Parts: sequence; C-alpha cells; structure tokens
Amino acid sequence: MEMEEGDYPGCFIRVTLVPEEINVGVTKIQTNAFTVMFDERFSVPMDTVALNGNSLRFSAFGIDGEERNISAGVAELKLSDLDLSVRPFNAWLYLQDVNKTVDTVGEILLSLSYLPTAERLTVVVAKAKNLLWTNGKTTADPFVKVYLLHYGKKISKKKTSTKRDDTNPIFNEAMIFTVPSLVLQDLSLRVTVAEVTDDGRGENVGHVIIGPEASGIGITHWNQMLATLRKPVSMWHPLRRT
Repeated sequence: MEMEEGDYPGCFIRVTLVPEEINVGVTKIQTNAFTVMFDERFSVPMDTVALNGNSLRFSAFGIDGEERNISAGVAELKLSDLDLSVRPFNAWLYLQDVNKTVDTVGEILLSLSYLPTAERLTVVVAKAKNLLWTNGKTTADPFVKVYLLHYGKKISKKKTSTKRDDTNPIFNEAMIFTVPSLVLQDLSLRVTVAEVTDDGRGENVGHVIIGPEASGIGITHWNQMLATLRKPVSMWHPLRRT
C-alpha cells in the first residue's frame, strides 16, 4: 500500500455493510504495508432476501509516521452478484482512490457472465450516461462496439443498435461469444462507445478494457465473473478517451 512519498508503515481494513452503514469489523493493524496478509474473518447476521439490497464496503487505511489514519482506497462488493450457497467468493478487489478524480468521458453499465458447459461468454450492454461527444459537439448518435481480444489482437466484434441524440442511452443488448474455458484467461474485452459519422465508420468517444490483463475495475469485474460462473455480474465502468 503506497502513499505519495514511500510506503505506509502500517495499515488496516474496515468492513462495512451498506447502505445501512453497519460496522462488520476492523482488521488488526499490519506493518510492512506494501505487501499485507490479514487472514481474518468477520460475520454479520443477514436473511437471504436481504442480499439483493446490500453491499460490503472495504475501506483501506494507511497509518503514517504521525500515526494518522489516511484513506488509501475503497472497494465495494454487491452481495446480489454472489452465489454464496454454492461456494465462498474469492477474488481480488480493486481499491479506488476516493481522493482522486478520474478524467472520463462518461460511464457504461455492463453485465458479464460465462457458462462453462456451453462455452459461452455473454456481455450485456445495459446503458451509458453522461457521454461527452468528440470535437465539442452538442449532439450525436451513440452506439457500442464490443471486441473480443486474444493477447490484445481483435478476433471478434459485435455492436449495438444506434440511439438517436442521447447522452444517456439505454441499450439492453446482449453480445454472445463462443469461448472455450481453456483459453478464457488469454482473452479480454474492449468495449467502445462511438458516434455515428457521415461516412458510416463512426468516431470513438471512449472505451474500457475488461480482462485478466486490465487494471482497476476492469480486472475486478472479470474476476467477479469467474467467481460467480453462470450468474450475471453488473458493474459501471468509467470511459476513457480513446
């Protein structure tokens, strides 16, 4: 766990059930905060029906040389995305720095699921919001392109329908790719929001990468999909300028 100048001498994690803001637990303080293993367990009573409306928030704090608690990042996990009756959930979560603003051109809501028996990867393009058009335009007609990449090379492409003059378009369209489980970890997804142009080629507004070689929310979403096979996992992704 890093700060702007070096590493924190110590760190800990606070686990909270949201939106009720119920304190689930706080880990012990660990030293050598660059690489940390907590190996701690917490529990909270909850009815099965309550899973749909709740999330777990993991707040990481570094302890500086003056023994102040400094926010190092936050990750949230929707309990409705997990099938805990089958097996425990185990995956890396991306800590987002709440103190840093991200330069984005909008957001896109995507759902991922993988069915091993059918070797089927399904990407649902749900909707986008707050899109910023290219070249200062005030209006445009957006659509979404979904690329399947193998070691970064495009091997398949699908796209949504076009929405007329909408900065908050709703698509709700599913893209299905045939993917053998043996090569799943060699693949990634590039999802690009584009504008319709007169020549029909389209101009890219922004994109997101999702997969084992991605970073941030891109790898978190991929890992949660793998941990909850057969069940769709939805996440918002910030769109970066292409």
